[in-house]
Amino acid sequence: MNKRNSMIRKAISLCIVMGMLVTGVCSQTANARKKVSISSKKLTLKVGQKKKLKVKNTKKKVVWSSKNKKVATVDKKGLVKAKKKGSTTIIAKVGKKKYTCKVTVKKKSAAVKPTKKPTTSASQKPSGPSSNSTPAPSIVPTPDPPSITPTPDAHWDEGKKSGTEEDYNKYFNVDMKEYQSKKESTKMGTIQTFQYESGVVGSTREASIYLPPDYSTSKKYPVLYMIHGLGCDRTQWVYMQLNEILSNMIARNEIRPLIAVVPSVIPKDGLNPNTFSAENIEAFTKFEKEFLEDLEPYILKNYSVSSDRKDTGVCGLSMGGMEALHLGFSIKDHFNYIGSFSAAPTLNQDLLTLEGWKTSPDLVMLCTGTKDGTVGDNPYNYHMSLEKNNVDHIWYLYPNGTHESRVWKHGLVNFLRWSY
Repeated sequence: MNKRNSMIRKAISLCIVMGMLVTGVCSQTANARKKVSISSKKLTLKVGQKKKLKVKNTKKKVVWSSKNKKVATVDKKGLVKAKKKGSTTIIAKVGKKKYTCKVTVKKKSAAVKPTKKPTTSASQKPSGPSSNSTPAPSIVPTPDPPSITPTPDAHWDEGKKSGTEEDYNKYFNVDMKEYQSKKESTKMGTIQTFQYESGVVGSTREASIYLPPDYSTSKKYPVLYMIHGLGCDRTQWVYMQLNEILSNMIARNEIRPLIAVVPSVIPKDGLNPNTFSAENIEAFTKFEKEFLEDLEPYILKNYSVSSDRKDTGVCGLSMGGMEALHLGFSIKDHFNYIGSFSAAPTLNQDLLTLEGWKTSPDLVMLCTGTKDGTVGDNPYNYHMSLEKNNVDHIWYLYPNGTHESRVWKHGLVNFLRWSY
């Protein structure tokens, strides 16, 4: 534990030098220095659409109201629903101050049925690149590429290079517009908050859980554990259109209905405003034990999830991307799917081996942006360690991506497409 904590502290210092705060690792990181504001001052919705507003950087009670409820309503949590064509103003009152958002509602267009992904067998899914391919992360960044349809049943042939722009366009360049918004033809799942007792931390912990549409206790669902970045909590993943992404992928028959668990890996008494504080870092060093002794047993007992290794996965972003690799490889034979997006430079790379495992995971995927000045080449270094240790995996680079949510959401979609 002390050795790992020391490694994390040293790596965090490196991150600071590289500019850890450059591109919005977490909106909560700088709350104390930001003014109170509403998340959007203008919204354009179609009839029937919903959009959640929030007041940033305040812990005070927010009272929501709409000037014209016939056009759009808003509930006590800031969820706006478009009712009919027209315009109105949504008001968020905090104490004596008011924050407004102008909402324009348009007629809804005809529904478009989602395109189903061709059915593929496990043997048709692309495996990771061979250990003989060791390309440097040096593709020339280009403007955001046009969306094309990746080939889900293509083979990642022996010797094929990984991390090239060609591979990105062929395998990973999905149209994120199809996943990030609520579709009229998509039945949405639900995201709930629950609490569990942690003997490891010594406090009551809070987490979010995604339950798929028509969730039933009569069946067992695959489960995915999702880990946020340093200085953040469970809301980081939730606010990145998690419900929309998972529900749309289920509706498009790209993944099986699954349950996603998003814990808050934070100190006992809550987040320290100083992102790089010892308390915030220590929460990650304790999480492996908390996961095994407290969180996973609670999920298995209280939700209808499969306990089979083949149905269990973990993924994360930034510091959570590092932690996903740590959990995935230190708890042998536990996770069948391991995803790491823009991983922080804090991992003991000696872990990145399947030595001592009985069964190899079906998928290990790493990705990062070509312009990520926060974690730099560290995700690539993890890729190289996996190559060196002959761990079958997938590695790709997101053109022009920085340390930002679009890279992480894109990584999540690709990770799910080739796993669940």
